[in-house]
Amino acid sequence: MKLDQVYVISLDHSEEYLKDIFDRLGKIPLPYDTPVFIIDAFLGTRLKTETDLGYGLYHNWDISDLKPNWHWWERPTTYGEAGGMISHTLCWEDAYSNGYENIMILEDDFDTDGTLDWKIFDEVKDYQWDLCLLSHNQVHHNFNELPHPYEIGKEHFNRPSYFYNSHTYLLQKEGIRKLVEDHLPTLKDNVIVSDEFLSAVITTHPRKDLREMYVSNLSAIATKEDYTYQTRYMSAGNSLTEPTEEDLK
Repeated sequence: MKLDQVYVISLDHSEEYLKDIFDRLGKIPLPYDTPVFIIDAFLGTRLKTETDLGYGLYHNWDISDLKPNWHWWERPTTYGEAGGMISHTLCWEDAYSNGYENIMILEDDFDTDGTLDWKIFDEVKDYQWDLCLLSHNQVHHNFNELPHPYEIGKEHFNRPSYFYNSHTYLLQKEGIRKLVEDHLPTLKDNVIVSDEFLSAVITTHPRKDLREMYVSNLSAIATKEDYTYQTRYMSAGNSLTEPTEEDLK
């Protein structure tokens, strides 16, 4: 499988950290001669004070009515998570403007055991998909209205339902187009967590307001095995998603 671009979202562009990123990328391994773009992560705390950024938080993500047994999808959103979501949109927009056919997006706290064999994608070369998760946490639930992941007759892939940890995924050209043309205008005014957004556009989301806001029109597949994982390398105050002191004020 040929990749036109690999995007790594990072707040830290120090020489030492960039070397660490490329060392980990070398373990994936990437298809030959794949270009890598270390994209500047959007600092979510800017949303607190800057009003001309072109983005706004989804203010209906209200935590005031939460009960003690609140579900994960009802949790408060941090500015770090909002910044992470915006950072993903920057990758989509760049890929869209460049007309890329296939891209990979990673958050910079990824790592891998190096077991990914790109030949597995031969299984789905004739299967229409827009987005492929190379790692995710499938949410198991008891809600009848939510579909469970299901088999598609492939050894290494299935169709995901509601999930978390969208830190490594692939997009094909039509998926990029749908994200930018169909969803980005709404998302820019209603920034939410990237996991929640991506779940909303590929499956039935547990929140009614998100089901009404986003049409789940992306065809998604997921590898049955997790080929990357998150290490929280950025936990020393640089994480895209971990709450900071600013988030908690």
